Amino acid sequence: MNEPTEFQARKAASCVWVVFKRILAIIIILIAAIGFLANATGLVGIWVVRQPARDTVTALATFVNGKLGLVDQALVRVSARADQGRQALAQVNNAVSKLSDRLEENSPLLTSLTGVVRDDLAPTIAEMRAQAIALHDGIVSINAALGMLNSFGFITVPTFTDELSAVSERVDSVQSDVQELRLAIHDARMGASANLIVAVTAQTIKTDNMIAQIKSTAVKYQDAVAEKRKQVTDLSQRLLRVINLFAVSLTGLFLVVAAGQLLLIYVLWQYVPRGRFPLGPQV
Repeated sequence: MNEPTEFQARKAASCVWVVFKRILAIIIILIAAIGFLANATGLVGIWVVRQPARDTVTALATFVNGKLGLVDQALVRVSARADQGRQALAQVNNAVSKLSDRLEENSPLLTSLTGVVRDDLAPTIAEMRAQAIALHDGIVSINAALGMLNSFGFITVPTFTDELSAVSERVDSVQSDVQELRLAIHDARMGASANLIVAVTAQTIKTDNMIAQIKSTAVKYQDAVAEKRKQVTDLSQRLLRVINLFAVSLTGLFLVVAAGQLLLIYVLWQYVPRGRFPLGPQV
């Protein structure tokens, strides 16, 4: 009497275990199917994101190179205006050298000096200031864009230093010196200044030194701008290669994982109705 009961109990336990394993297989199939769908979504997402990422890098590089081109043009113009400014200062010094201590007897020469400062020197410095403002704005935009490009990593393009941005401040100082020069000449014409020659000479020396510094900085950074354009181009090309490599690598990884998931689903799908794995023993 006990043997059939024990046999039935073992058979019932075996049936429960088989049902449990099949339920477990179904749960794993569902999890694998969800994983496969997520994997497929990620695979599609990689190639959807890839192009906008490439477009962003290309747009940033194009923007920076465009701004660098404008900065280069501004540097050339600042350098040219610096040369013109120094030539105008030389004309001022030449006019001053013809003056004597008795200014009332040299009013035509004083008028000529006023004309050189008003018509030659002042407009040249004003134009230099306009180019310096454009230069400063371009540097601010470039440094911001370079900071964004550098945030991608892999390579770093140094931003411009404050020395280049300070050109506009130096030009402002030169413009202030020219204004003081015009005021000194005006005071002399009104008889309020007895030391015009000394005052003008000191002012032109100070202004000439400042313009020489501006010229030196402009020439120095023209080569730096050309080098930076090359660095930006190299950085953008490297980032584009990295984006492509990243997309291809993740695609390969996702395909391997997807193949494993499909194989797992296939094997378990065979197990559920048959109670055994393909080519395995009957359970």
